[in-house]
Amino acid sequence: MSIKNSLTLRSFKKYRPRQIAKFVKAFFNGRIYIAGLGRLRVLEGKVIAYQHQKCEKRIQIVVNEINQNVNELAQPKIVAV
Repeated sequence: MSIKNSLTLRSFKKYRPRQIAKFVKAFFNGRIYIAGLGRLRVLEGKVIAYQHQKCEKRIQIVVNEINQNVNELAQPKIVAV
């Protein structure tokens, strides 16, 4: 799916991975902006760095952390009775 002409869906003033993951899970495709980190793509419910950002270690860590939180939110919680 191509999102070349899409607008930034949401800007986050602070990096809060859990809050960003909730947003990413709800909105399947688009772009987000995180202050201090820059713009990131959201494709099929996962955060992906742009090609020029992929060599930055900090961006890779952020993307992995957000996607890990998205996976945790997607899994059903088991309640012991």
